[in-house]
Amino acid sequence: MSDVENDRRKRKKEGTWDPTNMRKAVEKVINNEMSARQAANRYQMPRTTLNDRISAIKRGKEMSTEPLMGRFHNTFSLEHEKILVEHVKDLGNRQMPLNRKKILYFVFQLAEKLKLPHQFNKEKKSAGKNFYYSFMKRHSDLSLRTPQSTSLMRAVGFNRPQVARFYECLETLIQRFNFTAYKIWN
Repeated sequence: MSDVENDRRKRKKEGTWDPTNMRKAVEKVINNEMSARQAANRYQMPRTTLNDRISAIKRGKEMSTEPLMGRFHNTFSLEHEKILVEHVKDLGNRQMPLNRKKILYFVFQLAEKLKLPHQFNKEKKSAGKNFYYSFMKRHSDLSLRTPQSTSLMRAVGFNRPQVARFYECLETLIQRFNFTAYKIWN
């Protein structure tokens, strides 16, 4: 067996340390009871990860002791995302559906207003396509459409007196010809 294979076998899988051990190691180093190297060896975790957590805490940031793998993390919590989905659905139900560009702008504005850390494009003031595709994958019940404009005559004709007149005519026709509900279209 080669040295490279032995090194691979000895290495622990990334992100497998225990969060309670991370907390203990950070406390020991911050209280000057151990060096970072000693704490990393004793609590079986990468020294660089321990140093990252310690330096973030010293800068005043709040750091998670959970293993975080990868560079990208969700911007919104489950609660925020649920509110976002409900709002998009509500707008669609009110005949104001959002298209892709508008929802990405809206998501950026929401992250800014909530002061959430994000990696969205600040110049374009928009979330990116990666967010869009993963968001739509998580919420496959959403359908974003491009709103179509209503003609001026149709918009003018849709008012309370016109609608009331339509239903009065419909009621008289139903009474005159005895239509059943399944015979009425549009």
